[in-house]
Amino acid sequence: MQETSRAALPHQGTEMEEGMRKERFDKVGMQELDQHLAKVVEAARAKPVSVFRYGVPWVWIVSQEAWQYALKEVSSYIQPNHYLVLARPQIEDIVAEHAEMLDALATAQQMRIPPRTLINVLLLQLLYSVPSEHQLHEQLNYNLLFRWFAGLHLNQAVWDFPAFDRDIAALLDCPDVVHLIRRIIAEVFSDRLLQMPEVSMNFSLLHAWLGKHTGPGEGERRIVTIG
Repeated sequence: MQETSRAALPHQGTEMEEGMRKERFDKVGMQELDQHLAKVVEAARAKPVSVFRYGVPWVWIVSQEAWQYALKEVSSYIQPNHYLVLARPQIEDIVAEHAEMLDALATAQQMRIPPRTLINVLLLQLLYSVPSEHQLHEQLNYNLLFRWFAGLHLNQAVWDFPAFDRDIAALLDCPDVVHLIRRIIAEVFSDRLLQMPEVSMNFSLLHAWLGKHTGPGEGERRIVTIG
């Protein structure tokens, strides 16, 4: 009996120390944050941690889930004069002209993601030179500007990658859609690219998409007049 009690003591002590450690990381100073960053961040996954500087609250460390639920609507974090905000109505008008074609494509290909949404996503890939669909999908998980432009609500889960990848491929296999994207770039962004230093337009990717549906050099001739 005595041996059993003694054996239990270290385990109880470990649990108490662990509880004290979690409690202690509810509030930390800058020096403690620097010394125990990994532990503080791990504690913040369970409960927000307040970081103090010079004895007063400075910042909070919170988990991704807690941060998303604490935020307002995505649109409230986007500057009203951002070029994508200004361009979006014109983009929507152009896409609306092809609503019947896009609806038919979605039905024929059994697409899970609306083509209009994916067109906006592909415009983001072009404008910001996102190198792959994997990275594009990742950006949609945490980039508020990307989420807003794609029409995702703040707490709305991003589509699983296999469906995302399949529907993008179906969209780009349609020549009408690719030429629609080219038209949007030409009409909406051609005069704005030089005034948008944060944008790095990937013309090569657009050439590649067009090249699947045009003769040699035809897609390039159509784009070279932009801006």
